[in-house]
Amino acid sequence: MWKIKLDSPVNWELKLKFFVLPEQPTPDIVIGGKWMRALRVDYELLPLVVYPESSSVLVVEGPEISERKKRYVERKIVDYFGLHDPTELYRFMDTDNKLKTLKEKFYGFGRAGLMSMTVYEGVVKAVIQQQISFIVAERITARIVERFGDCIGLKFYEFPEPEKMISAGIDRLRECGLSRRKAEVITDISNAALSFDFERLREMKEKEVYEFLTSFKGIGKWTAELVMSMAIGMNVFPADDLGVRRAVSNLYFGDELQDSETVRRIVDEKFGKYARDILFYLFLHDRSE
Repeated sequence: MWKIKLDSPVNWELKLKFFVLPEQPTPDIVIGGKWMRALRVDYELLPLVVYPESSSVLVVEGPEISERKKRYVERKIVDYFGLHDPTELYRFMDTDNKLKTLKEKFYGFGRAGLMSMTVYEGVVKAVIQQQISFIVAERITARIVERFGDCIGLKFYEFPEPEKMISAGIDRLRECGLSRRKAEVITDISNAALSFDFERLREMKEKEVYEFLTSFKGIGKWTAELVMSMAIGMNVFPADDLGVRRAVSNLYFGDELQDSETVRRIVDEKFGKYARDILFYLFLHDRSE
């Protein structure tokens, strides 16, 4: 066990609101305010439990590991939950009355997190989410994780590696709830991941990442932007997403649904370099209405 001291107090309960099926392995599991997951580090599967000791200190329970591995796990947890110092974000939100209201309503949420521990995981999840509700997508993801992911102990799951997805085959992936087309796209992505480390996308420019992702049949603008924002952490705002359009429309247009171009204009004018962070506040606002 060790502890992570945070730069700013965090509202852990708000962070956990993004796990809509908390007790199903996506591969995250949330039980009693504790986050549980297996994380692969140097080919070793580590069962981890994270929970707050206080608003400024997180406790990490796991096996005895080296200090180097601890630092790696800490970086992954901080990035995943968006635990970086939010001071500048809060100052920016104070300059706009609507954003200031969001900040005060969800104070302690801090910065935006990620939807995946690896880019490959994020790409697969984005494909699963295409044209279905988030809850349905999470149910499908949980089935895939349970059937093809690695598990240590009773509840510590890691997302399936590309080899596992390939060996599963189209028909077994479809049994988890995927359409044939999505199963084929995920198989293509998994094959590509055998020869190209998707983590390298974190070091590439936005245009290069976009072109790489959309080179796959079945990945268009919506999916690419979702991956860039939610899996890589780029300041990209997926304005074509219906949920995103609804959230922005709710805040600035009295629930009158706006088209994606109008949403992009609002985002450029009002959110700037904090667009991705504010997107998470919009999701919280939309879900709390």
